[in-house]
Amino acid sequence: MAILKRKVSSTSAFLPVDMMDLNNPQDVLDYAITLNVKPTPFDLDDFINKIGIELRRVVMADDISGQLQKNDNGKWVISVNSLHHQKRQRFTLAHELGHYFLHRNRAIEFIDKALYRSSQMDAMEYEANNFAGALLMPKKILIEFIKMKGANAEIISDYFDVSVLAAKIRVETLQRKLYEY
Repeated sequence: MAILKRKVSSTSAFLPVDMMDLNNPQDVLDYAITLNVKPTPFDLDDFINKIGIELRRVVMADDISGQLQKNDNGKWVISVNSLHHQKRQRFTLAHELGHYFLHRNRAIEFIDKALYRSSQMDAMEYEANNFAGALLMPKKILIEFIKMKGANAEIISDYFDVSVLAAKIRVETLQRKLYEY
C-alpha cells in the first residue's frame, strides 16, 4: 500500500527540459541511454544518480519496500529497504521511479508496503508496478529475448536481474495485453 502525503506541487521547474515530458518507461529508458546508462540489465543506481535523485539504502521495517519523498530542500529522495533481496530492491527502485515520473506532481511522499502487492492496490500503485516491470524488462527487448530463449521465468529473471515473480508477472502482462508498455 502506498501511503501518500498529498500536496500538489510542480517539480517541472527543477527538471532538465529533456526530462519534463518523460512519462512512460520506454521514453525513460531512451533518455537513460543518452546518459550512457547500461540498459540491460538496467543500471538503476547510475540512472538515479545521473538524474539528480538521492538514493539511500537503509534498514526499514520488513513490510516497507521503499519510499520516494521530496526533502525540505525540494530534492527527491528514494529510500529502499537494505534488508530486502537485491532483486526486490531493484524492483522497488524502478517502482519508485515510476512514482517519480508518473505521479510526482500529485504527492510529495510515497511509502510502499511490501505486503500490499494485491488486487486491491490503487491506481497509482498499479501504474508504478507496471512502469517498473516495463523499465526493467522493456517490451521489445523482452519479446526478442522470449523468441530466442523462450518464456522461462528463471532465465528471464537472470538476464534482466529481476525476481522470478516479477518476470512471470511481466510476461503475463504482455501476453494478456494488460498495459500499453
